[in-house]
Amino acid sequence: MLRKMVALLALGWTVSVNAQVEDNAVWIDVRTPAEYASGHVDGALNIPWDAIATGVAALELAPDTPVYLYCGKGGRAEKAKEALAGEGFTALTNAGGIDDARKLAGE
Repeated sequence: MLRKMVALLALGWTVSVNAQVEDNAVWIDVRTPAEYASGHVDGALNIPWDAIATGVAALELAPDTPVYLYCGKGGRAEKAKEALAGEGFTALTNAGGIDDARKLAGE
């Protein structure tokens, strides 16, 4: 996982120390870096929705890895979910907006 985090940092994205949450799930905040900096789900990676395919490819995740996506209200997360589904990912969840995602994550 460390190698994958370094790859994301090299691409200019922000990585939280606890990037994986329960059962090997990965949480991804698809908002802008500025929005992410204003608050995010603990352990979430920040990969903007319009760069999601490249960012997730750098993580080298298995297609069945549980991935939870969220944004401000859920719209960008849905676009990111559709993009990842097109890349063959099968365990995708649009966790909605930041408040919904925090509740789902148990925060």
